Amino acid sequence: MPAKRHGKINGDPAALTFDRAVGELRRGRAVQVIDGARAMIVAAVETVQAALYTRLVTAAAGCAVLLVTAERAHAAGLSRQRGPVAIAFRGAVDLEQLRSVAGVSEVQPIDHTLFHVDAAPDCAALATAGFLLAKAGRLVPALIGFETSEAPGADLIAIEARDVEQHERTGHHSLQLVSRARVPLADAIECEIALFRDEHSLAEHVAVLIGKPDANNAVPVRLHSACLTGDLLGSLRCDCGEQLRTAVARIAALGGGVLLYLDQEGRGIGLPNKLRAYVLQDEGLDTVDADRRLGFLADERTYDVAAALLQELGITRIKLLTNNPQKISSLRDHGIEVTGRLPLVTNSNTHNERYLRAKTERAGHLAEEWGRSLAGES
Repeated sequence: MPAKRHGKINGDPAALTFDRAVGELRRGRAVQVIDGARAMIVAAVETVQAALYTRLVTAAAGCAVLLVTAERAHAAGLSRQRGPVAIAFRGAVDLEQLRSVAGVSEVQPIDHTLFHVDAAPDCAALATAGFLLAKAGRLVPALIGFETSEAPGADLIAIEARDVEQHERTGHHSLQLVSRARVPLADAIECEIALFRDEHSLAEHVAVLIGKPDANNAVPVRLHSACLTGDLLGSLRCDCGEQLRTAVARIAALGGGVLLYLDQEGRGIGLPNKLRAYVLQDEGLDTVDADRRLGFLADERTYDVAAALLQELGITRIKLLTNNPQKISSLRDHGIEVTGRLPLVTNSNTHNERYLRAKTERAGHLAEEWGRSLAGES
């Protein structure tokens, strides 16, 4: 008896294709992005291996391009145009030279005679979709690719650009409570930790439930983006570890509340790229320009997942421990009532002064205390 035909066992096909395309780029494989009658085969410059790079250049027959974001093109002095930038190159360009242009590696000096910037690329929609896939995989948004009129083979995942954009625009966080346990902390003895897995991004977020907050009043809440270097290793380059410990103690002193530990390392660019940004900061860039040099926005984080976590916990009215007004506006946009802000004061040191200054002067953080400290005032 023939097997029955089942439909959509694993859910929305477009969402599944998105997840699979992200996985292919992370594994160093190529995918095909389609926009109407046009299509490009692309691979992430960061992960593509030499053998695939050679095959792509050969298949492109002289029409291969490097696609980078406007932020990367501006920082590298390649172009001042807005939107995706397409850079044509000769077949003689080796992979490491291409990675230098993309910002993945600064090992080789850029030979600008080997590259030609297309002043008006007509593959912007394809490039934008590819960048979104790369960012979803915490990869540098830089792609090698070429346009093709051939249908994808069985070895190549194809995805519509509109499905990528739709996924990013309307993809809802599907949070699942995975586990929960009592964990007394040094600064909050009465504490419980709950771990949530987000099926939308596969990220894992932690809710630290401290004390017994008064349900009749706004709950003290801290949104804390993960920082392995600062939170775990005690890095002096940032104030994240001190912010984390200060927030836990402050929430406990207020009688209870919640700290959400969000899987958004390095302002959403991931640990590998944060470390790359540190190298650029050692060369003189501040944290904002370093991230842009890699092709990212000044801050890639979103806080819709934080709002979803609070709603899962039954919390919709809060006081937020933050110096970042973007967190307040984002939570309000997603249905959380923020009744007030509790400043989070930390100390500066010789290693993080430039970082803190960039937060206040360029990222708009409300940290008057840092300003006085950095200015040498009492």
